[in-house]
Amino acid sequence: MFAKAFDEISLADLQALVDEGIPEGRQLEFKRDHYGRKDDDKREFAADVSAMANAFGGYLLIGIDEKNGIASDLCGVTTPDADGLVRAVSEAIRASFEPPLLDMRVKWIAIEAERGVLVIKIARNWSAPHRVTVAKDYRFFIRDENGKHPMSVEELRRAFLFASEVEERIRRFRTERLEILTNNEGPLAVGKEGDGRLVLHVVPRASFTDGIQLSLDQRGGMMWPWPLGASGANPMYSLDGLVSYSGPEERCETVRAFSTLFRNGIAEAVAKIHIGGKDGQRNISLTGVEEDVISGVQQILGEYRRRSVPAPYTVLISLLGMRGVSAPIDERRGGIAYPHRADRIMLPELALDAAGAARAPEVSLKPLFDLMWNAFGQYGSPSFDQTGRYVRR
Repeated sequence: MFAKAFDEISLADLQALVDEGIPEGRQLEFKRDHYGRKDDDKREFAADVSAMANAFGGYLLIGIDEKNGIASDLCGVTTPDADGLVRAVSEAIRASFEPPLLDMRVKWIAIEAERGVLVIKIARNWSAPHRVTVAKDYRFFIRDENGKHPMSVEELRRAFLFASEVEERIRRFRTERLEILTNNEGPLAVGKEGDGRLVLHVVPRASFTDGIQLSLDQRGGMMWPWPLGASGANPMYSLDGLVSYSGPEERCETVRAFSTLFRNGIAEAVAKIHIGGKDGQRNISLTGVEEDVISGVQQILGEYRRRSVPAPYTVLISLLGMRGVSAPIDERRGGIAYPHRADRIMLPELALDAAGAARAPEVSLKPLFDLMWNAFGQYGSPSFDQTGRYVRR
């Protein structure tokens, strides 16, 4: 069941848990009956959900009986309104924790009319630890092989430090990669020293926590997404992982763009930025940069869905070789030019949870695009209308 997509879990999968005598564990818990509506019941439900969210995530199945922790009967629970029950449970989860627990799924699998199993999937949560706030219960819980228990001071300390440690590892990775790419010491060279370059990183947090090792076998004809702004690509391998580059296959000393899928799931895309202008002015087209980033993020997230690399992801956009470069709003007629005074522009990290990754990339990327234009003295991205809708210029 765990290997299946959530929407594909069926009654047969639940029956298999009983037939095979699957035991409860760190990521699986069975409940025969509804929790109920009393305060004690609400506390118990919130504790069960938060314990999984504060550990490795998992499944809470309401309507499966157990004996000594082993699934024993697909009894189901009754309700005259399954859709209403799913909505009520989803809303209860959203309202019962601090910080809110948003990355979860709830579905009803019918056994017969008005009887079925409520399946709740709680993702491993990177904003953990979550505190229960329902019915005046303000405790933290965590789950292990023996079930749930209130978190100790040491467990709380580790949970808070873990989140900040992952963030620091992502920042350190970015800094190290930018140094390598600035010196053209990556798998391929993009332009020459001092040229403008766009660097896009998408980093799954699981890359630093879950020991991801992707299969990079190309013999099946699978192609890693094309480089930024490219209409075609050539594949190659590197010490880091799988690379695709833009340009003639036999002329790979210096390329216009390349992308790398690291073995641990991190995606890196590097592309040369054209710098033009007249009368000594050096201009770039930030709207073109936006289009490349949108396309790149869209392809990368599609690859993550295909390879089941889970959210959340951190999106990082960097511009290199920007000292003395301007980005006027009206790229054809010019306009006020505000040359950037540093070589690098490192935009802040953008976190994408599962919901953010499912949205159109331009919606999630707008805050970064506004900041990118701010770096060149402009108010914000002109590619969005007053309602925040992306409109190509």
